[in-house]
Amino acid sequence: MFHATLDSTKTWKQIVDALATLLTEVVFIIDDKGISLCQLDSSKAAMIDLSLPAGVFQEYQCSQEHVVCLDTDELVKVSKRMAGDDHIEFSLDDDAQRFEIKLIGQAERRFSFMLLTPPEERRSSKPMPYDVRAEMFTDAFKQAIKDISVISNHVRIRAEEGTLEFRGEGNLGEAHVTLRVGEESPLYSLEIGRPATAMYSMSYLANISKAMSSDSLVLQFATDKPIQMEFGVAEGGTIKFILAPRIERR
Repeated sequence: MFHATLDSTKTWKQIVDALATLLTEVVFIIDDKGISLCQLDSSKAAMIDLSLPAGVFQEYQCSQEHVVCLDTDELVKVSKRMAGDDHIEFSLDDDAQRFEIKLIGQAERRFSFMLLTPPEERRSSKPMPYDVRAEMFTDAFKQAIKDISVISNHVRIRAEEGTLEFRGEGNLGEAHVTLRVGEESPLYSLEIGRPATAMYSMSYLANISKAMSSDSLVLQFATDKPIQMEFGVAEGGTIKFILAPRIERR
């Protein structure tokens, strides 16, 4: 048995948009603690880790663990039909193998989704060692990615004492964006165990940055290791994007 309610359609749209950035199918793990998801994209270059504690929802009831696999495009279509003042109800019918979203506003609208067969392998979120942890305003990260994309299809991110640099190189030039920790800077915290530099795909970062919906962002990485970008959703929820580095052949 599963039943939950959410008053904010904006929150649900942000979640669905983030999932649609990487996934064609979503596999939710629903239990008494909340809803979670941890999945690689089809290329296995990027992963999304979603955590929605039960407290995110206005009402939440779940008597046992459920694995719910749904088509992402169908979720996107329904999220686009949500009005700002709608109230959302989620429920699961195990017998009929259906996941239901009910929108209650000026009219009551009900959408029922067929459950897909989930993959046998289940991934779990594991802490990764990082040498750099940066806290910054999300808009500054988005602007840096846009600036570098003018020149290059990849971005090299480097962190050293007090400075976070984004750099891209193309056939016709270079682009640099440098952020320094300070009271007036959008980079308001930078913890460095050791200086680090790594390169990542611009196409992935451009799409991921569009899905970031919060004001602030926590960025963590190490030399030639995956980068993790974490931001909050609703009260207590988190979305993490993890992207593998691009390693240059020498």
